[in-house]
Amino acid sequence: MASAGEERKRRNELRRELIDKFPRDRSSLLPALHYLQETFSFLPDWGIEVLGWHLGVPSSEVYGAATTYTELSLSIPSHKTVIVCDGVACREKGAIQILEFLKEKNIDGVEIKTTDCAFMCSVAPAVSVGHTWYGRQVPDNSLAELIEG
Repeated sequence: MASAGEERKRRNELRRELIDKFPRDRSSLLPALHYLQETFSFLPDWGIEVLGWHLGVPSSEVYGAATTYTELSLSIPSHKTVIVCDGVACREKGAIQILEFLKEKNIDGVEIKTTDCAFMCSVAPAVSVGHTWYGRQVPDNSLAELIEG
């Protein structure tokens, strides 16, 4: 558990980072949420509060946006998360086969999720491993190695 001084220091550091990276505008909400997710591997409560303060929106609105997107998580991950894009282009290019392959492979310590669209249609099908997106994936051992690696 962090002391009050350490907590204050973390909040202030995050405030400075948000000021440097994102305009104080509601349109920065989703990019800033993704930044928090990449930075902390989840969205801490205090980070949601700081982000709301920075953007001038209620924390409840930030929380609402955070719970709308499957690639964002409010809890510390206890395992590796793999997200497969399930959008139209990815489906047409093999996302269903990738999902079937991953379920069949049953890789230990991996949670498989889908997202409605990763906005990577030009390199479909897309798969996220450890918050990094990879395009043009195929259901084979190279994908399994990428996930296990």
